Amino acid sequence: MILALALAAAGWIPFHALEVTRAGGAGPAVFLKRVAPGDTFSLSFVHSVEKSPVTDYFRIDGDCRIILYQTEFSSLNTGLPAVVSEGEIFERTDRGFRLSGLSRVLPEIQLQVSKAYGGTLAMAGEEVFLPALAGDGPLLISVRRVFAWELLSRVLRA
Repeated sequence: MILALALAAAGWIPFHALEVTRAGGAGPAVFLKRVAPGDTFSLSFVHSVEKSPVTDYFRIDGDCRIILYQTEFSSLNTGLPAVVSEGEIFERTDRGFRLSGLSRVLPEIQLQVSKAYGGTLAMAGEEVFLPALAGDGPLLISVRRVFAWELLSRVLRA
């Protein structure tokens, strides 16, 4: 009896999770994974105008916010970074260009995904092709507080 009560109570322990939802936040999450300060993830896609690969790198800070800390891209044309702010480092790499030293707080990430342009989320050794989860269209990526039972229910359904 005590064990059952303890397990039930544990389900109400709050955690932070990286959540991906369709259509700018409407509907149920298509991806939900627990995160903690220091965790990192990346988003890779093909730039819709330049038709070149882009990878953005993010970390979860001490307040469980999303921080863009680096971006890599192969072109310097329309819609890609061209200005470097103080403290940022722009360098040429064997695959194109890298802008690092960033510390941009993003309350959420709005991302348009399609099979034609991809959209891959990589986190903790796992890669998720976002159009396979949610189809073509807008996605909203954010960090929110969830309860243990929400994470457990997703694991049990998988």
